[in-house]
Amino acid sequence: MELAAPLIEPVFMIFAFGWGVGSLVASRVAGVPYLAFVGAGVLSFAVISRAMFETTYGSYFRMVYQSTFDAILATPVEAESLAFAEICWAMTKALVDVLLILPVLFLFGAIESAWALFAPLPLLAGSLFVAATSLGVTAHVRDIDSYNLYISLFFSALFLCGVWYPIDVMPAWLQAIAWAIPLTSAIDLARATLIGQFTPRHALEAIYLIVISLALTEWAMRSLRRRMVV
Repeated sequence: MELAAPLIEPVFMIFAFGWGVGSLVASRVAGVPYLAFVGAGVLSFAVISRAMFETTYGSYFRMVYQSTFDAILATPVEAESLAFAEICWAMTKALVDVLLILPVLFLFGAIESAWALFAPLPLLAGSLFVAATSLGVTAHVRDIDSYNLYISLFFSALFLCGVWYPIDVMPAWLQAIAWAIPLTSAIDLARATLIGQFTPRHALEAIYLIVISLALTEWAMRSLRRRMVV
């Protein structure tokens, strides 16, 4: 069931957006069929969401209700190492989702290039950003209901990041906000691998995504130490 769950939502998304909405889109989107365009969005949405949920509710349950963090910190393990392990675990689950969903996209005809084999790389970087940010938030959350605002902001941001439609159809000021969100770079890089179209812009996106992700990883590690070590 753990392996089957990540496949259910993407399959229905492909039916709904790739074939449903795609049948209403007569022209090509960003130079490719809408099915190919939205396939990258479906993959990114599922993978990044997995990393977010794993380091919000998953980490919170291990920290508060199960006292797993307390048990680990009773050993010689440092709080920073625990935080990094939580982030790596979220990235691992995200990677498993990528490997499960990519063949589904291929069967649906949403992959147009052999470069799709490299799609896990930008999505892992995006998962690092999300996992680090979410774990940092978790380290500051005192009540599980406090996640409502964060998760609402997270999914609202995803709608700006080019999951379902090209960013260049939005007003210029909204495009600037979208590009400032590192998830936009992760999704754009993943889409580039699936359709096999690269530009010099993608190198800048990769650098921006990695730098921001590493900075937030450091923040998450320090935040968990302040939360767990008295």
